[in-house]
Amino acid sequence: MNNVLVIDDEPIILEALYNTLMRMEEHDLIIWKASSAIEGIEIMRSNRIDILMTDVRMPVMSGLELVGLVRKQWERCKIIILSGYSDYEYLQPALQQNVFDYLLKPIDEEVIVETISRVITEIETNMQMQDLMAKAENQLQKAQSLLHKDFSENLFSGDLLTQKMIAESVEMLQIPVRCDQDVIVVVGRTDRWPQGYSLKEKLLMHYAINNIMNEYLNSACRIVPFIEKGYMVWLIQVAESDGDNREYQDLNTLHWYIGEVLDKIQQSIRQYLKLPISLLLSKPNIGWLSIARTFKEMCAWLQSGIGLEEEIIFIEQIDNMKPNYEGREQSYIDIKRSMNQLLNLIESGNLATFQKELSDFFRSMQGTVFLEYSLQLEIYVHLSGMFLSYINNRKISPFIDGDLEMQYLSNYSLFPQWSDMEAYFLRLTDHLFSLAQGENRSQKKEIVDEIDAYIIESFSSEYISLSHLAKTFHLSTSYLSRLYHSEKGICLTERMKQLRLMRAKELLLVEGKKIQDVALELGFYNAPYFTKFFKKNIGITPQEYKQNLGIAPGGSSAGNDNK
Repeated sequence: MNNVLVIDDEPIILEALYNTLMRMEEHDLIIWKASSAIEGIEIMRSNRIDILMTDVRMPVMSGLELVGLVRKQWERCKIIILSGYSDYEYLQPALQQNVFDYLLKPIDEEVIVETISRVITEIETNMQMQDLMAKAENQLQKAQSLLHKDFSENLFSGDLLTQKMIAESVEMLQIPVRCDQDVIVVVGRTDRWPQGYSLKEKLLMHYAINNIMNEYLNSACRIVPFIEKGYMVWLIQVAESDGDNREYQDLNTLHWYIGEVLDKIQQSIRQYLKLPISLLLSKPNIGWLSIARTFKEMCAWLQSGIGLEEEIIFIEQIDNMKPNYEGREQSYIDIKRSMNQLLNLIESGNLATFQKELSDFFRSMQGTVFLEYSLQLEIYVHLSGMFLSYINNRKISPFIDGDLEMQYLSNYSLFPQWSDMEAYFLRLTDHLFSLAQGENRSQKKEIVDEIDAYIIESFSSEYISLSHLAKTFHLSTSYLSRLYHSEKGICLTERMKQLRLMRAKELLLVEGKKIQDVALELGFYNAPYFTKFFKKNIGITPQEYKQNLGIAPGGSSAGNDNK
């Protein structure tokens, strides 16, 4: 999905460009239009801009002046200059600012379509998989992992108890952050690994993901990556001011910027690395002594799955997190490691791998010559707690089959031997995974139904954009579109168009209602554009629709199409 901003101070040209882009349905575009550079700047402050088409000669601020401002906020934005003048004085500065193309007016529609298609192709091919993997291999060879791993474990577990201890570790490891400044935390989870991936391949992919994060964020901030408990974690701070980029000199503004580009990062990872990942963005202003608690809360949120399957993006939801930590310290490191691994696997939803690891764990325990009874109880309690947490997080206890009685999760003595306990947990796993999949589908349907209800309730008073819906429901625009389409079998933008047409038909039936009033109520800028939209989708004009139903055109002659 790419965001396009069109700016021209000539209304006829602006409408023609806007309508041409709207007809490019083969590309996933969100389009804004502005009649001046100042109006365009206001749009740019609230929305990410991937492609800018701007007139070069405009009052107050020229298109070339605007390009400089755009480069500071959206460095990766592709810019197309439009001009009615072929003078060299305009072409040379445009080329110096590395614009994508320079088009002379009047511009044929075919030229616009071809240029935009080339822009999108370049955006999609800028980051090549070969380059990403070469960088990842190089980083893997140079990694000084042991000291960093020790620092990471202590930082995210809360064992670095003082600011001084954290500062000393950061200085010793030469980590490029400042301990006297707060941070933003981003946590990422690989939702599903391709079958057969080795540990080295997964580590390479983590480095490649980090390279993509850097491509989007490195110019705007300081960003330090970690891998902790199977999650990718990034600590982010504002960059040092160098006089050239002063757009993100406070964490609140930087936090907004990161939220705007997370879906592009997610899309790039899916496109180039073929991996679905979920991303969670903390609130801004996280103190260093609060990083461990914030990380645990974010992991708990991701582990719960939030009922939305893969490729989730959640922003500023930390206040709503209520994790439950009831684990006990275990005496043996190997058993503790196995328990943690099983917990990660059951939360990941990989049934086959979890069952294999569970069976292997029971084999290893049964192979022990002597296992103290207290340790047997401890293992049973941890396994039962793991399954109970899974059941309670997903609220599926009422649906547990009768032959899988819950008492088996609270009474160790019901199992004559460990093979019986293994068989029970394997049967329970099959049943729980099946129930959880059904619950995910139910939650997705509930969210889509809420979106429908919101659109229907609000459509008569305002035009609801895709970006507005995404912000309202705290989801990225790309994930919202995929979720809606998977549940309803129709893209969200098409559904919103259908609702506008349904509402248009209702309003046109109101006696005395002028066509221009209907257009304004539905969010169209003028009656002619509404007429064109209506005829394209219905096959007749609004006036003909009124006449076909035998309704007089609001106290005027039937030929007046602007009423």
